[in-house]
Amino acid sequence: MKFMTKIITTLLLFISISISAQNPKAKEYYDKALKNITEKKSVDAIENLFKAIEKDSTFTDPYFKLGQINEVARNQENAIKFYSKAIELRPNDPLLTQGYTYVGTRLLRAGNYAKAKEYLSFSIKNVSANSPIMKQLTRQLEQCKFGEQAQKNAFELIAKDLGAKINFKNKQYFPVVSPDNETLIFTARSDDGDENLYISYFENGQWSIPKSISEQINTPDNEGTCSISADGRTLVFTSCDGKNSLGSCDLYISKKIGNDWSSPQNLGASINSPFWDAQPSLSNDGRILYFSSDRQGGYGRKDLWMSELNEMGNWTKAINLGTTINTAYDEVSPFIHANGRTLFFASDGHLGMGGLDLFITESKLNTYSKPENLGYPINNFEDQVALFIAADGSKGYYSSNVNNNIRLFEFTIPKQLNDKFKRANYVKGIVQDASTNKNLSAEIELVDLKTKTTIQKVISDAVTGEYTAILPNGSQYGLFINKKDYFFKSLTFDFLEKSDADGKKINILLDPIKKDAKTILNNIFFDSGKVELRPESFVELDKLQLLLKENPSLQVEIAGHTDDIGKEADNQVLSEKRAMAVADYLIKKGVNPANIKTKGYGKTKPLVANSTEENRQINRRIEMSIL
Repeated sequence: MKFMTKIITTLLLFISISISAQNPKAKEYYDKALKNITEKKSVDAIENLFKAIEKDSTFTDPYFKLGQINEVARNQENAIKFYSKAIELRPNDPLLTQGYTYVGTRLLRAGNYAKAKEYLSFSIKNVSANSPIMKQLTRQLEQCKFGEQAQKNAFELIAKDLGAKINFKNKQYFPVVSPDNETLIFTARSDDGDENLYISYFENGQWSIPKSISEQINTPDNEGTCSISADGRTLVFTSCDGKNSLGSCDLYISKKIGNDWSSPQNLGASINSPFWDAQPSLSNDGRILYFSSDRQGGYGRKDLWMSELNEMGNWTKAINLGTTINTAYDEVSPFIHANGRTLFFASDGHLGMGGLDLFITESKLNTYSKPENLGYPINNFEDQVALFIAADGSKGYYSSNVNNNIRLFEFTIPKQLNDKFKRANYVKGIVQDASTNKNLSAEIELVDLKTKTTIQKVISDAVTGEYTAILPNGSQYGLFINKKDYFFKSLTFDFLEKSDADGKKINILLDPIKKDAKTILNNIFFDSGKVELRPESFVELDKLQLLLKENPSLQVEIAGHTDDIGKEADNQVLSEKRAMAVADYLIKKGVNPANIKTKGYGKTKPLVANSTEENRQINRRIEMSIL
């Protein structure tokens, strides 16, 4: 009865229309219904409205009033039925604007853009300028126009259900896939509402039976909506009303060492609030966290926020991503692609097809580009929320409602979407001591050699020695493996012109700093036939200078090597001068000249046969050895 009283109270605010019925008895029943509404006698009001219709089925007013009653009661099917009948009886009547607006809004939500535009166009002509309803209708008509155009520009997208093995419960959602496309983590909900995280591995061409990710993580509380670093060793997930919660839903973190996950810890007040904090997305190195929150201080209902892990290992106070991303409505389910620059998210505030649509934006120098709708059929009239795109840009993963069940799907990324972001490669392997083959915990640092900025910094697993690094297309990189008391190791990758993406497995053997130890300086560059160092070399040379500064007693030999192209004498001179160029740089940076010896070997000590251009490039090198 309280709910019906609320209905009646709300109806008193509606504009009543009053046009005489052809049947006086029908008009009498209608007037009784209006009196019932005033007296908050809802059941009597509805009964009298139906009696009015029985006496005169062409009497518009009772249909309209029944539409209002059902709108307030949130009975959408009946509201549409009665409003539509009123509009049919008296089309183009401004007094029926509320009905036009309600039906038009539902047509929009059903994806019937043409019909919705017809209804809403009528409404917008009959509401006050600068009113809230005018703003709503203007926005809805823009959505109708956008939806029609998006459907005309549709691209092919064929989705594949991941099958009963993965979709083993009634509800699975928020998938996450490792950079090598071999591990799938997702949230699944039991019939009793308990959410847990599950993991599956791609083996022999198919996904394995999902298992609980860890007894340390899954509990009788809800654990879901997770994100994991590229190396699979930092996990952030959402738990609502969990242990040490600061409010509604909080974010928790767990670390994996060897095969064991640590006990999850609340990420604390720098990230969590007394409000809803959920749907995390970690950068590939686990040092930047994006999430959605409805906390105070935002621009809308739910906004996107971010926090960074500082050099002290603490998360900075979360900051709002700003008005380029966030609107007065909802922005949820952020996903930062492995390339570190492309952010996907869902929003019902940016122009879309109605409801929550998926958008893409690019970050550069902490500035985001204007979000772009991903188009049809990725987006449609329903809510699109969670999207994950593989590092190599080959596959996309999402969840969708199928017959009241939520199932996981995959699809091949269409060219129209692939052209919008850079793909990312991966390098993974094991770091070991070159002498003992003992697995080592070492720092893996990825540096953009063009900009000299550190793109990623991770630590190899202390137990297994495993590491994973992500290298986006579009630049030239140096990968440096550093550990105290060891020579650093460097790898070089030139992805300036690369458009596809793949992965490599490279095991790293670190040499302890001792006599006769030798390493190749892979990120020292010269133009063909020249002895001047290219600027991309300075990152590695500065690391070498730091190593020699920290070990002032070390005496080293810098050796130059060439391939077999050209005259032997010319190669000998070239190798000597290049070695001297490296030594000169180090000396200018403060290294003791007495600790550096240079030597050129020309073509006399190839590492591989000079049979291909790739092999010759390997033989053109600078080496350093301890004397």
